[in-house]
Amino acid sequence: MQQRFHYIDNLRGLALLLGVVFHAALAYGPYFHNMWLSVDTNKHVLFDYLAMWTHLFRMPLFFVIAGFCAAILVTKRGNGHFIRNRSKRVLLPFVIFLPLTLLVLFQLMVWGAEFSDHPPPLVNLLMAVKEPQINTMHLWFLWYLMQFCALFWLLNKNQRLISKLLEVVVKPVFIVVALPVVISAGMAHLVVPFPAPHTLQPQLWAYCTYGLLFMLGASLYHHHNIVLAALRYFKPLVLVACLTVGAYFYLLPEAPSLEQVRIAVNTGETRVAHINLLLVVVQTLAILSCTAVAYLAGYRWLNQYNEYSRYISDASYWIYLMHIPVLMCVQIPLSNTLLPAFAKFTISLSTTLLVGFISYHFGVRYTVLGMLLNGTKATPMQSKAMDSPR
Repeated sequence: MQQRFHYIDNLRGLALLLGVVFHAALAYGPYFHNMWLSVDTNKHVLFDYLAMWTHLFRMPLFFVIAGFCAAILVTKRGNGHFIRNRSKRVLLPFVIFLPLTLLVLFQLMVWGAEFSDHPPPLVNLLMAVKEPQINTMHLWFLWYLMQFCALFWLLNKNQRLISKLLEVVVKPVFIVVALPVVISAGMAHLVVPFPAPHTLQPQLWAYCTYGLLFMLGASLYHHHNIVLAALRYFKPLVLVACLTVGAYFYLLPEAPSLEQVRIAVNTGETRVAHINLLLVVVQTLAILSCTAVAYLAGYRWLNQYNEYSRYISDASYWIYLMHIPVLMCVQIPLSNTLLPAFAKFTISLSTTLLVGFISYHFGVRYTVLGMLLNGTKATPMQSKAMDSPR
């Protein structure tokens, strides 16, 4: 088995950076007017489609990759090292960044409500909540990733059990039949598009979806020949993805009303009264087919080392952690201008990424924070010294 899976590094970075694209697009999509912190009055439906499409596969893809990396770490370094590493790289950043993010976002909401000519409806709702629910915001993925890592650590204490589970998860009948059924059952009562599991209390549907995809990723490491075999079905999977995404867009319900959002904000409730089984199944098939296409495309075209793509992969973790406050700082002032939605989206996205990469390079990469997020990195001076003849 190869020493390093470069496509995994590259896909991980792309999945996280797609999160920045997703959140930037929310401000300019009409569908999300009542659901985002920095919505703008200038909108275009294209941003609805961009946000909904990326939402279908970016985090499912991330958890497949996370499971793959977990299996690598357990295999190469041992189970004890794995849980210590993940506690440091996943749990500790969550504990540090969650209160900081919530504090900064609260201050930004107060400022935005006063500064913006058209304050977002969600901001007004949040400011009026007397007993707010604890919300993990965009850091929910760290909270669930740590839970999955802890369970994976426990399962690895019984080698016969984990080996059998990983064999089952990668079987075609499980991937094609059982996985869609379990995900659809878990999501059956949820609103569509499916929400992020923001609460601290674990949600069963998230385990049915992201937890199983995490296990699938771990299994793909141990049975990597499955990936090569699956390449034969790449074109049919692209067709399935196109058809299911098209059907998903066609079947989407109306955007949530402000009253529905108010109830969700106050109670954390994201269930529906009546199940639309067809829509749930189509959504599940779109999730899985888009995730499979993205994964196989990465294996096919991104499985080579490139110093720039590796740098982007390293930086993506930091950029994702800090991007929401930066986006709000850019998008709120832009909301008072008459620029077209496409111009605002381009400015807010490019500015956020620029701030992210600059802050990573000069303030994170070679610091204690960089070691926490990505491990030790040799500085340019150290790299030059190591490369020089002795």
